[in-house]
Amino acid sequence: MKYQLFEKHAAAFLREHHHDVLVEDYRRSRTQIDVIARKNEILVVVEVKYRKHGGLPEELISPGQKERILREIGPLMVKYHCKEYRLVLFYYKAKNFVPEIIAIEC
Repeated sequence: MKYQLFEKHAAAFLREHHHDVLVEDYRRSRTQIDVIARKNEILVVVEVKYRKHGGLPEELISPGQKERILREIGPLMVKYHCKEYRLVLFYYKAKNFVPEIIAIEC
């Protein structure tokens, strides 16, 4: 299965849960963010991961990737008028379209 399918599903999931999806597949320099959304002045930054055979979710975002994402958050908060942010992982296993949603500590 193509990972873009899971990214689209994550954006639809957020819309169903009353988030405004602002950007899908954000790219700037070496930074890529799968979905950026907003709900009640909270910027929600979503990384989507899909694995056919499990794996530990906390190992799916490398320290370098997390650092690049965190550098983008400040300017994105200003641009979209948000007062706080959340970095979350939507983790899809096998062909299951019910994500495990994991808050990433920053």
